[in-house]
Amino acid sequence: MNLAKIISAKALPSFCTSNILVIKSLLKFCKNKNLPLLIETTSNQVNQYGGYTGDKPINFLKKINNLVKIIKFNKKNIFFGGDHLGPLPWKKKRNYVALKKSIELVDLYLDAKYQKIHIDTSIKCSDDKLLTNKEVFLRTKYILNNLKNKELLKKTFLVFGTEVPLSGGNDKKKIKPTTLKKIIDEHKYFSKLLKSEKKKGGGSIKCFGLVVEPGMRFMHRNVTKPDLSNFKLKKLFSKKNKFYFEAHSTDYQKLSTLKKLVKNNFKILKVGPELTYNLFKSFLFMEQIEKKNCIKISNFKKIILDKMYINKDYWKDYFKYIKKNMDRKIINSFFDRTRYYLNEKNVENSIKILEHNINRINQEKIIKLLVQHKKLGKLDQIKRYNFKNFDLVVFYFLNKILVKYYKACNFII
Repeated sequence: MNLAKIISAKALPSFCTSNILVIKSLLKFCKNKNLPLLIETTSNQVNQYGGYTGDKPINFLKKINNLVKIIKFNKKNIFFGGDHLGPLPWKKKRNYVALKKSIELVDLYLDAKYQKIHIDTSIKCSDDKLLTNKEVFLRTKYILNNLKNKELLKKTFLVFGTEVPLSGGNDKKKIKPTTLKKIIDEHKYFSKLLKSEKKKGGGSIKCFGLVVEPGMRFMHRNVTKPDLSNFKLKKLFSKKNKFYFEAHSTDYQKLSTLKKLVKNNFKILKVGPELTYNLFKSFLFMEQIEKKNCIKISNFKKIILDKMYINKDYWKDYFKYIKKNMDRKIINSFFDRTRYYLNEKNVENSIKILEHNINRINQEKIIKLLVQHKKLGKLDQIKRYNFKNFDLVVFYFLNKILVKYYKACNFII
């Protein structure tokens, strides 16, 4: 399959996650239903220094391709993307330093043969007092001009945009949907930039994506729907000029809302925290079963919360620390800051103990408890995957989300 052709014909969910358990479920789901799969990692997750996953771009690809072989997934159906590639991981440094590192990073993603790249230079650095649209454009141009292998660009679906929602949510500013004038200006600039790259050997890039703000977001416990009532002219302009919109922070939106986005030429729907939020809920569900059926227990919830209180770096800007009810606030937040701690060694060990314990329990007992659980997928459709208990429960908690996104993108599920 060709990524650009898929996006042109339908639309595609973009699963922004580096979590192996989530990816394993994605591979199983898409193999069973013969669906294309796009997995993206952010510059915070995977970069030249390893990011918070410890993986460089090529290492992450190798890790997932090993899973692809084990699961016997059709390699032609999987695509990889780099999200928010730019100054984001180095925003506390001066912009010159951050841009140099951004160039190194984009080159690494290109060298590893990622098929989709989102270049995001809209992040303020330590010496940026005001970051204008012109400066964002010039930074994007600077990155493209200084890439080592421009020939690889023509095989890559590129995404741009200056109005990019904050990675991971928590944007407290008033939502301002992108104006038609802004879209026209950005299209004009990025089209011109890609034409100049073609002359320099950057290949023929016939279509690209543009990140725009349709007016949606998710916060701690609430979700704001996009306002698409005045989107008709924006949609017509994008279709006439053969480029597509990319929607960020679509997490927790209803199927009907996602379908409206696709109808308005949003051909890429990005989802991330909603996946790991539900993964975390599956762990808590299994821990309750474990406590009633096992002697040596994982203590998963206690271990991960202890780790989060020791190192508040990944959530201190999202929650005001109040000792009372803090556990509940962290666990039930749509921001899902717990995902940053799942790779911690003692947390990983507790998950392994949980997996071992759950897999030892009679599956009919697990199935009975899942049937009693509310709001999730149809169990009869999930049982045919022939999972062990632990993977069955994880998949059960994720299945409804996967169905929702592929249905929104007009795939028959």
